[in-house]
Amino acid sequence: MSRGRAFVGILLIVLGALFLLDRGGILDAGDTIAQWWPVILVVAGLMYFSFSPPHVIIPGILIVVGLALLAGTLDFIDQDVTQFIWPVVLVLIGLWVIVGPSRRGVSVSDRVNSVVAFFGRDVRTSSQQFRGGSILNVFGGTEVDLRNAHPIEGGAAIDVVCAFGGVQFAVPEGWRVQITGIPLFGGWSNKTKGEMLAADAPLLSIEAIVAFGGIEVNHGKG
Repeated sequence: MSRGRAFVGILLIVLGALFLLDRGGILDAGDTIAQWWPVILVVAGLMYFSFSPPHVIIPGILIVVGLALLAGTLDFIDQDVTQFIWPVVLVLIGLWVIVGPSRRGVSVSDRVNSVVAFFGRDVRTSSQQFRGGSILNVFGGTEVDLRNAHPIEGGAAIDVVCAFGGVQFAVPEGWRVQITGIPLFGGWSNKTKGEMLAADAPLLSIEAIVAFGGIEVNHGKG
């Protein structure tokens, strides 16, 4: 199981448990969520860093912002201080966009693993033994370019968790693409030319959880 799927699954379990306790009159789910929701940002930052240890700016911002907002919701700091958090975050992200490293490099890795939160990212690989990977996309956009790759015998499998954003795959013509999963106020579309392909054609399997977002698979530009 990918970390992205585990994250979403645990989040849904926690929310469900809170609402059950609320219905049972044990606690107020609304107040609990209002106090502890910034923990999601902290966990997302830690997950992002675990996927890409060399990149510390974005996960660092998520963790610091999450902790600062949590301190505000738990009344550890004055609410007048927390109102300055988002403007500071926008300034930091703007600076990172200007001076940060490019994210358009081509990898030869056999797997692609990506976490995106509140921004966009291009993921590319030219591996000729491509196995798959995992994509976690929250409030952002991810483009996965596989046009110069080739899956292993038996096919490549990718887990995708997409919430409040979009993930786009570009694959070569001649690939079979299978998409299965759970759409929650979202969905996916397969725009590849998959008609009349042989049973042994290169296979890409996408297992998706999509909430308020979308996944599209096409042949890219040109």
